Amino acid sequence: MAAPPFSGPDGGADVAPARRAPYSDNPTVGTRGLRTQQRILDSALEVFGEHGYERTTLDKIAQVGGCSRVSIYQYFSGKDDVFRHLAGQVARQLRASSEALEPLTPEAAGWDALRSWVARYAAIHTRYEPVFRAFGTAAQSDAALAGGSVRAGQRNLGVIQSKLTTTALPPRQLGPVVALLHGGVVRSLDIASMLRDAAPDAYSHERVEVGLADVLHRSLFGIRPDVNARPRIDAPMPTLRIGDGLRTVFERAQRLELESARADRRALASLLEVGQEVIVGRGYRGTRVDDVAAAAGVSHGAFYRYFENKDQFVQVIATRALGALSTALAEVPREGGGAALRRWLRRYNAVHADKGAMLRVWAEAVDDPMRGDRAAVCDWGRRRLARLLAGRAFGDAGVEALVLLSVVEAFGSLPREAVEVDGAVHVVEHGFIGRDR
Repeated sequence: MAAPPFSGPDGGADVAPARRAPYSDNPTVGTRGLRTQQRILDSALEVFGEHGYERTTLDKIAQVGGCSRVSIYQYFSGKDDVFRHLAGQVARQLRASSEALEPLTPEAAGWDALRSWVARYAAIHTRYEPVFRAFGTAAQSDAALAGGSVRAGQRNLGVIQSKLTTTALPPRQLGPVVALLHGGVVRSLDIASMLRDAAPDAYSHERVEVGLADVLHRSLFGIRPDVNARPRIDAPMPTLRIGDGLRTVFERAQRLELESARADRRALASLLEVGQEVIVGRGYRGTRVDDVAAAAGVSHGAFYRYFENKDQFVQVIATRALGALSTALAEVPREGGGAALRRWLRRYNAVHADKGAMLRVWAEAVDDPMRGDRAAVCDWGRRRLARLLAGRAFGDAGVEALVLLSVVEAFGSLPREAVEVDGAVHVVEHGFIGRDR
């Protein structure tokens, strides 16, 4: 998971709309121009949602918006500029939401404050979901967007920390814990949206938001029976199954993996070895069969001996990465002791740091029928982590397993120092398992 879209290139600051030269001698935008600019942004939001960042073009935005490319260029320098403006809208709304956060206390009023903040965040996420999903890919090629996101994100986290009236967390752990919880909220809303499409009754907005508020409050203040530890919910969650298309890709990847170990299949082994580096480095659209063959030191013929086209190659490389991550995730300790959790989180972080970027490229850029299997893949991970919560006597373990998966993914998205590992262990032990301080 990449950083969430906290800001545009200006860090989320308000910028007066203006027409770009040379489209007007008067750059001032009137009421009609503002409506046109917002229509373009609304159209872009729809196109980013349908096609992802990589496959979105100005022509597609113009077609949906009922305007010409020239009209778009009056207000935006290109696709990246359109995306920055959308990210800026998100940033300003998230900043306002954080500033509206009521004091965070161990009592019910503190839980209510978190619940209201989560609801506001969820509403922004629903409105701008394509921006959240495409942000990682857009930021990879836009240093201003990425830098603005970091600065605005730090400000938002500072505001949230300032709302804490008390906490038993050691000062050195407070920042990492708040940052990890925030990342978990963003990822939880992403995953919940996918699962809701497949099982709407099981993942209602209310249920997910209450589960998030419970986890946040327990992580900050410990378990409070009358506040954040509601009666246990035993209703089973639906099991989502992976479709035939993705299962076929998994089988192909496993078959090629075994075949690559043969002495007379060195070309295949080389292709599999360099695939991730080439695809992540060049992006999906920028990757060509020529690039892959050259990096592997093999001929075009060797490539096409094993893969029909670039898409099939990307699918195989991505499912290899997914398999490695799934194996690391499934190693979650059943008892959840601090030392065992720390070892597992370190292992998972190392695998995610190596494989996560490949999955982001595939999930955001590749437009194929298997994108519908993302919910089933997430549900597999949710069910594996639910085993860690099976012995609890409180709360909604089904939904909170989704939140745990999201927190673990957020933790795995960046290299972590020892204090951040300690913070993650604290969140799992106190926010999910419910250990007393």
